[in-house]
Amino acid sequence: MSFSFEPMDDATAARFRSGGTDSYGNTPERRISDGAGVPCRRCMRMVGRDEPYLVVAWRPFTRLHAYAETGPVFLHADSCTPGRIEPDGLPAFLTSPDYILRGYDADERIVYGTGGVTARDAIPARIEELLGAPGVTAVHIRSSRNNCYHCKAVPSAEA
Repeated sequence: MSFSFEPMDDATAARFRSGGTDSYGNTPERRISDGAGVPCRRCMRMVGRDEPYLVVAWRPFTRLHAYAETGPVFLHADSCTPGRIEPDGLPAFLTSPDYILRGYDADERIVYGTGGVTARDAIPARIEELLGAPGVTAVHIRSSRNNCYHCKAVPSAEA
């Protein structure tokens, strides 16, 4: 099964960059990167040293319900565009040794039994496995250390 990674959408990123409030009603915090571990959820690359970035509370779900988690995320303060990801490749910002992968259904609810820590190199195979499981329509990728949302994987349109 082929799949693609979906970053934060451009409209949400543009709203935050123009000072729009985050999922908790706060104005985005503007910071300068020290170059260590600041993954941009829009372009799926790291924010470089001395580059400005925003910290926001973001809920990457389309509606509110018990499973719609909100958490802190980073994004470049200036416009950026997701780069091309090679087939069976990973977004550039996934640099940790492992991540939490969790399957969600069409109602954006966790499919129980799908969550777990996965080694970075095993992520593509685990995504394929999860997307092939009954009821799973998307896989969220989160930090295994801080549980922060990074991106989601969905079946490719040509699949």
